[in-house]
Amino acid sequence: MTTLSRTGLDALAARIQQEVDHGLVTAAQVAVGLDGEVVEFHSFGTATDDDHFIIFSATKALVAMALLPHFADGSLELTRQVAHYLPEFGHHGKDDVTVLQLLTMQGGFPQAPIGPDRWGTSEGRRAAFAEWHLDWPAGSRTEYHPVAAHWVIAELLTSLNDRSYIDVVHERVARPAGVRAVLGPEAATTPAVTVRLAGEYPSDASLLVATYGRPDLVPQAAIGPELLLSLNDPRAQAAAIPGGGGLARADQMARIYQHFLHDFDDALPAAWLADAVGTVRNGSISVTDGVPANRTIAGYIAGNDGYHLHRWMPAAPRAFGHAGAGGQLNWCDPESGISFSFLHDTLHQDPRVEFHRAAELHGLLLDALR
Repeated sequence: MTTLSRTGLDALAARIQQEVDHGLVTAAQVAVGLDGEVVEFHSFGTATDDDHFIIFSATKALVAMALLPHFADGSLELTRQVAHYLPEFGHHGKDDVTVLQLLTMQGGFPQAPIGPDRWGTSEGRRAAFAEWHLDWPAGSRTEYHPVAAHWVIAELLTSLNDRSYIDVVHERVARPAGVRAVLGPEAATTPAVTVRLAGEYPSDASLLVATYGRPDLVPQAAIGPELLLSLNDPRAQAAAIPGGGGLARADQMARIYQHFLHDFDDALPAAWLADAVGTVRNGSISVTDGVPANRTIAGYIAGNDGYHLHRWMPAAPRAFGHAGAGGQLNWCDPESGISFSFLHDTLHQDPRVEFHRAAELHGLLLDALR
């Protein structure tokens, strides 16, 4: 039976308070879930327990998880081409892209463009898909798709359910966990905590190599800070951008991940998590961060190859989840049963800040288990 020590949880909170004290973040929340409940939830700095944060790419896992019932009932197949379900997607050489490649960042269209004039309707999204070209053959490499892939996933949800993907995500992922909304106008009724930019990117590359181990392990930015900061606009928060526009509190994220562990299989075979883990592509090196991708339909899996920190995961091989820009941490661990969420308001341009912080927070939480 998993237990968490009070001393260990206090050490975790003290470490986050250091971030506030040193000016590295101005607002933050942390939450830990266990046995289907949130057992720890604290706010720091200017944040209150009612504040919501932009969770950036942590949104991706919530949207993709809403597809799982379709794999269970056969209405969606990993080996089928995306164009089988969305014919417009099949233009310009994209007819061979499979659903699995779409979900595991092997689709070949990482920077495909789509804007507010297209993304608000099925017709607009499909028209954009029809214009996209591949940057490289699908399945030939793994590269982070910051926005485009999850607009396709959103359209799959809309098409398969004949209603908005926003409603599907809320019905399957948020509300069963006791969370009203994580996307779109319903989630954006109160603007999220404002995100700020801080620090500078190191001019000396050797400093980054010293942290990440090798030059090829220094992560490449997939999206610029100006686009991330644009999510401070309430209109962008209401747009329900499936690759990065989610809004949540840390306790809500910890509760959703507990739902994944304890309740989500009500609509799925008992082995859904094992099936999800089985899709991981260990042999494919991600060009975005230089390590084996370990991507699954559920996000990242930590793995036991020593690169878990490069994936923003703890040293718990089966832990899965998805981080967000600036070092937003969100995951759960099927072995211990814990879920974890750390959200904050600062995009630090020196990637070492969030890398070291993630390592220390994960280590302190795992120490609390002992």
